[in-house]
Amino acid sequence: MSKSINILCATDKNFVPYCGIMLTSLFENNKEEKLCVNIIVDSSVKDKDRKLFVKLGEQYHQQIELISVDESTFAQYPVYNKQWTNSIYYRLLAAELLPNTIDKLIYLDCDIVVNGHIREMWEINISNYAVGVVPDIWAPRQDVYERLDLKNDGLFFNSGSMLINLKYWREKKLREQFLDYIKNNFEKLWFNDQDTLNGVLVDQKLIIPVTYNYQIVFLQKTLLATFSTEWQKQILETTNPLIIHYAASTKPWMIIYYNMPFLSKWRYYRDISYWKKTPNLLPKTKVINWLIKRYICWPLHIMSKDDFIIR
Repeated sequence: MSKSINILCATDKNFVPYCGIMLTSLFENNKEEKLCVNIIVDSSVKDKDRKLFVKLGEQYHQQIELISVDESTFAQYPVYNKQWTNSIYYRLLAAELLPNTIDKLIYLDCDIVVNGHIREMWEINISNYAVGVVPDIWAPRQDVYERLDLKNDGLFFNSGSMLINLKYWREKKLREQFLDYIKNNFEKLWFNDQDTLNGVLVDQKLIIPVTYNYQIVFLQKTLLATFSTEWQKQILETTNPLIIHYAASTKPWMIIYYNMPFLSKWRYYRDISYWKKTPNLLPKTKVINWLIKRYICWPLHIMSKDDFIIR
């Protein structure tokens, strides 16, 4: 097993601060490790931001490499959700963009906090699989599989945190398969990169414990109830997850992120990072509804069945 741990993330100008905060949490909790971080960036990322990433690596004595991508590759395939940009596709090009010397890596989205030692995830054996992944919050829903013409195995996975066998990706020419899938199925894609990965890697995934991609929406009461008893037990018993994924329509950097799980964790790493002055933003959807909840309902302890179990 390699002593160094390869990390991959991707960003455009919109997610630079959150990528930096995520990496701060990774470095803070893994000071004894040798980490090789590759950040896929497009032309929208300014030179001052690129230099700040390099400075972050130097501060923690870790290696950060910036890899430029041609964003026009996905120009004709805009993403469905207003909160996302085409940067979510960039991970699909990992086998092409990263050096051939890298056979394995951990991919991490920008809306994540790494809450402990990453080596335990790194050492999971995926030699016979394309990816090691955790089911998505929508995995129990039949309509997800019908939309993508997939057999319902109950294991539709989330692509925000993945252990990737890059050697396997190259051997199976998965990059080409991903691009073909997008071209032939674009109108069906709601979660563009995630749908693509699920559509191509049907029998090529290893399901790993929920701690390695603990999506905060697992704790939304109505959604939690849709999972099997076994998965509910695993979710509820995982009180200190390794990978906290703020996979929800609201993010911890939005002013309405209140009464939501693990907020203090994200704020801690923001406040010790170079991006501590990053302002809180308004959400891009359902603004009035969220403001009513944030400033009227929640302060008065008026909760709905869709609210969260707080951690």
